[in-house]
Parts: sequence; C-alpha cells; structure tokens
Amino acid sequence: MTEKLPYEVIEELDCVSRLHEQAVCNHEKCMEFSEKLSGLLVRLEDMKFYRTADRLMGILINCSPKEASHCEKATIVGAMMKEIAKEAQKAAEK
Repeated sequence: MTEKLPYEVIEELDCVSRLHEQAVCNHEKCMEFSEKLSGLLVRLEDMKFYRTADRLMGILINCSPKEASHCEKATIVGAMMKEIAKEAQKAAEK
C-alpha cells in the first residue's frame, strides 16, 4: 500500500522524475538528480514516510553517476521513479 504523501512531496517526486529523463546522458544533471533524490529521501524520513523513503533508497542504490559514460541503469531507475510518482499521485486522489 502506498503512503498518502503531501501534495508538495508528490510535486517534488514528479520534478525529480523529469530531471532523471534529462540526466541520462548529462553528468551534471545526473549529479543534480542524485542530490535532489537524496534530499527528498531525508525529508521523507523526517516526515516518517518510511515506505516511500525505502523505495527512494532502492533507486539511489542503483544510481551511480559516472563522468563521460552512459548510465547503465538509466532505464531501470527511470521506470522506478515513474512508478513511485504514479503510485503517489493515485494515493493522493483517494
């Protein structure tokens, strides 16, 4: 079951998800994505949304920005981000 997150957090998830789409072949954007996702993870833990925070931790485990090379797990990370954002949006509508 997905946690019912505040609207601002859902917006931030969407924003980070879109950032990941831009980051696939751009090291600076990739680093920005990783930093923003880490910050969101900390916020979710502070707000006691542990289930969602754990899922973001799973994404960060798969995310390892590399300079001058293509991200090997971009498809997996992108799909995970979209799934979390979609589920959070659905939970908010209930």
